[in-house]
Amino acid sequence: MTTPFAVPQTATAAINIKRTNYGIPNGAFFVSPTGQPGNSGRSANSPWPVSKAIASAPSGATIVFRGGTYRNARLPLNKRFTLQAYPNEQPWLKGSTIITGWVKEGNIWRKDGWNYSFPPNQQARAVDPKHPIAGYRDMVYINGVPLKQVGNKTRVGPGTFYVDPRNKKLYVGSNPNSKTVEATTQAEGIIVWNNSAAGSVVRGLGLAHYADQAIKIGTSGVTVENTTMARNAMEGVTVKSPNVKLRGNNISYNGRKGVGASYAHRLLLENNVISYNNLENFSTSWSASGVKILWSDGVVVRGNTVANNKSMGLWADESSSNITFVNNVARNNIIGIYFEISHKAIIASNVVHNNSTAGIMVLNASAARIYNNTLARNHANLLVQDTSRRNTKAKEISKGITWTTRNTVVKNNIFWNSNGPMFYAPGCAVKQASRLMIPATNNNAYYRRAANRPVNLIWGLSGNQCSRSFTSLASFRSTTGLEGNSLDVVNSNDPFFVNAGANNFRLKSGSPAMGRGEPLPADIANAVGVSAGRKVNLGALR
Repeated sequence: MTTPFAVPQTATAAINIKRTNYGIPNGAFFVSPTGQPGNSGRSANSPWPVSKAIASAPSGATIVFRGGTYRNARLPLNKRFTLQAYPNEQPWLKGSTIITGWVKEGNIWRKDGWNYSFPPNQQARAVDPKHPIAGYRDMVYINGVPLKQVGNKTRVGPGTFYVDPRNKKLYVGSNPNSKTVEATTQAEGIIVWNNSAAGSVVRGLGLAHYADQAIKIGTSGVTVENTTMARNAMEGVTVKSPNVKLRGNNISYNGRKGVGASYAHRLLLENNVISYNNLENFSTSWSASGVKILWSDGVVVRGNTVANNKSMGLWADESSSNITFVNNVARNNIIGIYFEISHKAIIASNVVHNNSTAGIMVLNASAARIYNNTLARNHANLLVQDTSRRNTKAKEISKGITWTTRNTVVKNNIFWNSNGPMFYAPGCAVKQASRLMIPATNNNAYYRRAANRPVNLIWGLSGNQCSRSFTSLASFRSTTGLEGNSLDVVNSNDPFFVNAGANNFRLKSGSPAMGRGEPLPADIANAVGVSAGRKVNLGALR
């Protein structure tokens, strides 16, 4: 059983681990930050150090972590383990060490003999030229507050630090005396890469201060649940293997992204909080994201809250296929849900609001079915585009992964206010009729407080033209024949939701969205968790 956690609203707020109470099996091994090799390791009061348990416990064992902070912790698993928290305790694994012995040097402070440095190791395109230090993965915290890394010693001042690897020195510009100073010493936390560790489970732990990833998964069948992965310089968790489950985790405040997944077939991302990632301001057009999925088939992303990432929220890219995004909340990101150069997606029953570029975006991707989403106050609630990019890999093309935007279906959604067009689908980039991208759109509802807010209800989808704007649903319907059973509501009082101003998007009694949706296809109904073959409400169903 677990107790939900609250996600803090500032980058300096304390982050907790979800409280858990997992049963402890007979024969379990126990570890603690103060564990001794001479202890038995077989009771909560006689724990080992974690390194001895990882080396000595047999495959299949459960290792129970007592609360406290495990410093400079790096755990490569070469056996199948269950790593879990002791009931109602908070064990933190940190890739940092506490630093003492500072020397005053003018207006700054120096630590001599500093043997750690984490310079960039990723492609240059991942770094925004406006933030050139983003790729440097060193981290320093004073009393839990992060310092900002600078590129040379002369720039060190209050709230900043600099690593001089050549001379093995670390400089800080804030007084470290009588304070807890933590600095990164490890690149990775828990590494589940060896095939002999397949099927391992990590639950109820916290991991922070790693230069690369808190958890790195490269073997199949691994489960990570109710674990906090926060304040790592690059990623919370990286997945490069099939059949992995990430459930109930808090993956927040990481430098570039929360979750990075490639070749992660049948990955399940369920009921996680993924928030405040890309703290280091990496390029948002390359890889920074709450979640980015590459070259993966059959991924299910369900029931997550993806919020306040300075990047894309949920992003499937680069020849991914059969992706399911259902029952998620995506808010205050750049794009809430992004389906790019990929093939076949169910995007259904999500609440997507206040994203700065688009709520849902489909780009050079085919066979996206967009059903029953609540899209509110995004710049464009729905953006569908095609460009000249085309796949050249014959094997992928034979599977329908052409990188051409075709067969997008848009039904049963609520488009509730926006800063730009409610529904934007221009085909001008490739001089094609925008209708080619979206052959079917119906049973949707559009709501605006006034007819000129926004003035363009729908932009695109007009016959042989690449783009044309429509100010009303009636004019769009008469021109295209689409949206025959859709609603256009202009009213200063919202008839749809209980309190959209407070982000309560439940339908109010008597809402015009009640019972107006067409029955869902069986696979979409099953993915959302509702019955197929019967009329549904418009907007998010769960």
